[in-house]
Amino acid sequence: MRKSAFFLLFLAIFSTEAPAQTIVNLQNNFGYTLVNVSEAMEIPEYSEISDAGLVEWNQFNYKGLIQILFKKSENVSFGPEIGINRLYYWEEKHIPPMSSPRWRWGTIWTAHLGGIVRKSFASHYYVLTGASLHVFLNGSGATIGIPFAVGHELPISKVFTIPIEFRIDVVFGNAVPIGLGGGVGLKYNFNR
Repeated sequence: MRKSAFFLLFLAIFSTEAPAQTIVNLQNNFGYTLVNVSEAMEIPEYSEISDAGLVEWNQFNYKGLIQILFKKSENVSFGPEIGINRLYYWEEKHIPPMSSPRWRWGTIWTAHLGGIVRKSFASHYYVLTGASLHVFLNGSGATIGIPFAVGHELPISKVFTIPIEFRIDVVFGNAVPIGLGGGVGLKYNFNR
C-alpha cells in the first residue's frame, strides 16, 4: 500500500514539473543469468575427496528498473535508468582448519545507475542500449554494464502503455554474468 501511494504521489508531483514529452517507465524482467558460478565466486565445484566446494547454485535472473526518458525527436529518446538486478545464488560447503564442516551461501545482487538511448521503429516497436555502473550489494565492488533490449508497446490509453521486452544485460564482473530476460512494464507519458 505504501509503495503504490508513494508511486502515485511521485507521478502527481513529477507531472506538474515535467517538461513536454517526458516518459517514466517501470519495468520488471525475469530470466536466466549466463555465468559460471564457480568461476564467478572463485569457489571450486564440490569434491567428494575434500568434502568441500560449491554444492548448489541457481541462475534465476530478476531485473527491476525505473527509466525516465526525454524525447529528442519523434523516434529517439534518452535519459537515466536506475535499477536492481539479481544475478545468481550460490552455496558452499567448506571445512575450516581444525573444525567441523560449515556452510556459506549468498545471492549476488547489483544496483545500477546508467544512461540509455531508445529508438522507436515500425509501429510500437523499439530498441534500447546504453551504459551503466553496477555496484555489487555484497560489497565486492563495482563495474560497468551494457544493456540491449528490443520491445513492443501495447497502448492502453493516451497516457499509459505496456512495454513488453526482451533484454540482455552484460555485467563486466567476475566471469562476466550476462542476464537474459523478458518482462513487462508500465509506461506513463507526461504532457501527451
